[in-house]
Amino acid sequence: MNTVNASLGFSNFQICLGHSPRLILPIVPPNIETPTSNDNNILRARDLIDNLNIDIAKAKDNLLEAKNFQAHYANQKRSPEIPFQIGDKVMLSTLHRRQEFKRKGEKRAAKFFP
Repeated sequence: MNTVNASLGFSNFQICLGHSPRLILPIVPPNIETPTSNDNNILRARDLIDNLNIDIAKAKDNLLEAKNFQAHYANQKRSPEIPFQIGDKVMLSTLHRRQEFKRKGEKRAAKFFP
């Protein structure tokens, strides 16, 4: 719940609720608030929503940065030349093909027929 995701830079709890969870719950609140006006509640709600939007924007930036890092290091091991010629036979992985085929519509079959 409080573990920070390496790609996001935030915990899932913080992305969903806008703050980190407390580890030790307080027995007595630090200050007892008197009922506030409706305007103050609206401002607090607006601040919470703004903070959530800022955290989500930062998480998106962190994911984009992680994606760029992964692409950079994956591309270092790739050859700049295309080793295939027209007419070459290649083997394709069809591991997830059945799942993608099933998701497209309800009237499709999940089996490959000969």
